[in-house]
Amino acid sequence: MEKSAVLVRMEMCMGHENRIRQIVQAQIIECLNRFYAMETGMWGGPLDALIVRTVVIGKVEGRLYDLSALSNTLGIPVATVHRRVSQLEQAGLLTRERDGRSAYLAPTEKTCTRLDKSFDEMIATLERLYRGKRVLSGDHMKNSP
Repeated sequence: MEKSAVLVRMEMCMGHENRIRQIVQAQIIECLNRFYAMETGMWGGPLDALIVRTVVIGKVEGRLYDLSALSNTLGIPVATVHRRVSQLEQAGLLTRERDGRSAYLAPTEKTCTRLDKSFDEMIATLERLYRGKRVLSGDHMKNSP
């Protein structure tokens, strides 16, 4: 039994959609890998980068973290967070700001400066990612200008 023309076209479209999805996934992974490499270069290992990133975002969004809140947010034991935050403080990347009896974590000027310097590189990565976006043209994939 022969497939109908409609079914054949639907299968072709699904094939193109799957290919587009694969390309987009690959581009997103490439972007994440580049950002990850930049982050670990600035802050240290993956856990250090995660802690610093969370504290920076929290500060920007007005969510301050103490050690317990950071531990809960990241799903990491308090002892581990305490040890890593102490190392990040010694490296001059994080500081504790007192508010009454509580101490909240904050990025240091050094951290903010590094982040600002990396911003242009992050923008360039995104531009490279989206400048070469792929589009369908008939049955062929090609780069858009």
